[in-house]
Amino acid sequence: MSEASNEFRTEFDAERQDIESQLSDLVNVSKIDLTTVIDSLVQRIHALEKTVTEKITILTPYDARVCVEAIKSMSEQLSQLRTKLAPKPKFSFKSRKPTAASVLQPPPSPNNPAACAASSPSDIDQTLFMKFENRSSEHLFIGSIEQPRADESSAMGHRARDVALTNLTDCTINLVHSGIPLGAIHVRNLKRCTLVIPPVSGSILLHDCEDCTLIGACHQSRMHTSSNMDIYLHVTSEPIIEDCTKMRFAPYGQILPSDELNRLFETAQLNPDKNLYAKVKDFNWLRQQQSPNWRLLDSSEIKADAAAIVLAMNPE
Repeated sequence: MSEASNEFRTEFDAERQDIESQLSDLVNVSKIDLTTVIDSLVQRIHALEKTVTEKITILTPYDARVCVEAIKSMSEQLSQLRTKLAPKPKFSFKSRKPTAASVLQPPPSPNNPAACAASSPSDIDQTLFMKFENRSSEHLFIGSIEQPRADESSAMGHRARDVALTNLTDCTINLVHSGIPLGAIHVRNLKRCTLVIPPVSGSILLHDCEDCTLIGACHQSRMHTSSNMDIYLHVTSEPIIEDCTKMRFAPYGQILPSDELNRLFETAQLNPDKNLYAKVKDFNWLRQQQSPNWRLLDSSEIKADAAAIVLAMNPE
């Protein structure tokens, strides 16, 4: 592993240094070319992040952490420079309808390398975004979010939609809907919530959550600064946690009838026979011994009806 890790670091460091050089020179780029240069840097950072995720199994824990921190630093620097050099106009959304989706700066499309990145909000394709935010003690169903008009829907085709869930407390959230294929799921600052996610074509990215139950299936899973979570997961790459404590994992389970669930796996291009939920990588634990920050749920702790309870709450 060490030799392969060293070879990867050589390639990674060369690309990182070139990106950092362009970031330093961004202030000298003309306004005419600025958007093109920024978009190019966004894609290069996203591509580099995707490569790290794909090669994570060959990296030493130290090299993996160095790469992740470097990508995070470059993403933050680019976001700050973009805000400074190419600020976006401010928009005001006055609709107070609880079922309407506010379109702010959404996450990247899962069909793009950006889907795997913890990108800044300004990097997001707004047409693919669905959102719940600032809610408390509610049942939230993705089917209640207003969908694009017929002409907009036709233009979008059948592309997966990304979802952002932000500042939710004591809520149940059902993202299962046969007519809405989903890409990346961005989850931030949830407390005491139960979240059910169907098989999705992108990643599940979690930040600043506590005392929640998450049931989801995805290609990649990353969890940051969260604690006391029960995670029922189907994931085809090794899940990653960072700055997390009391994280408990179990397999996804049969949340829907077999035919329906298999169709959702197929739509998401997710292998139903490959689940690495128990192969968690903790970027804060570099020793060979088991990390104290996560464990598997005992069979007696698994709540087999957790998803069914949430799915049964949808309005008729």
